[in-house]
Amino acid sequence: MTTWLPLKQTAAAAVLLLPAATAQAQQPDEFLGGTFGGNLTLGTDYMFRGLSQTHNKPQLQGSLSWSHSSGLYLGVWSTNTNFGDSEAHIELDPYIGFAGSIGDSDFSYDVGYWYYTYPGSNIDYDFGELYGNLTYTLGDLSLTGSLWYSDNYFGKDFFDGVSSLAYHGVVAYQLPMGFSVSGRVGEQTFDENSGLPNQDYQYYDAGISANWKGFTADLRWYDTTGVEPQLSVKEDADGRWVFSVTRSF
Repeated sequence: MTTWLPLKQTAAAAVLLLPAATAQAQQPDEFLGGTFGGNLTLGTDYMFRGLSQTHNKPQLQGSLSWSHSSGLYLGVWSTNTNFGDSEAHIELDPYIGFAGSIGDSDFSYDVGYWYYTYPGSNIDYDFGELYGNLTYTLGDLSLTGSLWYSDNYFGKDFFDGVSSLAYHGVVAYQLPMGFSVSGRVGEQTFDENSGLPNQDYQYYDAGISANWKGFTADLRWYDTTGVEPQLSVKEDADGRWVFSVTRSF
């Protein structure tokens, strides 16, 4: 059974859907009936739903996961961040989930919980999200729909008590010689009864990836519409190209 890791890192949507089994094939040793995998990424920016989380500076990201043949997986994901006037320079995110195929169909699923933490920050940004992904695969084409829900978006010192729902669709197509193209269209929404001005916005990305001997290079364009100043400064929401290289193990 292939286990899909819900990688929050914003390299290609194709990387987002990269099966853990690819890395695990290199590490057959089991621990408690499961196997370990992970990756390291160096990118020109850290994008989260179309918004820069490093204030247009480079990103160094890594993750380590354990997955079981039953579909259970858990792990931790970390990166550098830069939110301007806060001391949130590190993001450290534990997660747990369950993934697998739906019978003998071409559909697969991935559900779980992701918790965002910012050790050392003088502002409480910590929050969690429940997520669900449903993927349909037809040959080299894959279509994925995703939902991410939080009851307190970006912690009690940001939009305290405001719930949020993000949803997006991803289209990915495998090309010859290890190349792939992919794109995503999504919307981040917030509780309309929160008393805040409308903060809903749309996010997009599209790009091309290349896989070679455990490395994935990705070049991607990100953009947003409708981002309000209370959510992000303009320069972090503007469109941009982002290049990243990921090493899976």
